[in-house]
Amino acid sequence: GTTPTTVPKVTKCVTKTAAAGITRAMTLVLAGDPTMAMKYVDQGAKLAASYNLSNQLDTAAGLTNSNTLTAPMNVQVKCTGNTKANFTYGLLQTNKTTGTTTPVAVTESGDALIKKGVWFVSGTTVCDLENAAGSSAAQATNMCYAAIGLSVPPAS
Repeated sequence: GTTPTTVPKVTKCVTKTAAAGITRAMTLVLAGDPTMAMKYVDQGAKLAASYNLSNQLDTAAGLTNSNTLTAPMNVQVKCTGNTKANFTYGLLQTNKTTGTTTPVAVTESGDALIKKGVWFVSGTTVCDLENAAGSSAAQATNMCYAAIGLSVPPAS
């Protein structure tokens, strides 16, 4: 199939279209391309610097590498209003050379909103994802939350 060049406009939270839009947004966040990662992130421009730092720290800590593509999987959406949703997702890592896929044994969560007719994941979702990387990415995590005016949540 061909990939449409335009993203279908949405006006209301419907689970199926929300899951598709949120999956698209998280796919870009997780793919690691700094030019595209923040395209569907609310307050994304503020998070670019911490996102780049997080990628560097995660790579240095061995959590990822240039031969690994990380993507969201099993995105489950719950509409929380006409234009808002909460979601959970897993992570799937693919070896770019062999094509071998490995699910990561975590369930992450986030929230999203419709902006300009498109699903955006919240800046908090991106910071929470960085926070999940643990102490190796603490510097990026602190920078991420500060950029959107939040304090780092206490360690769970």
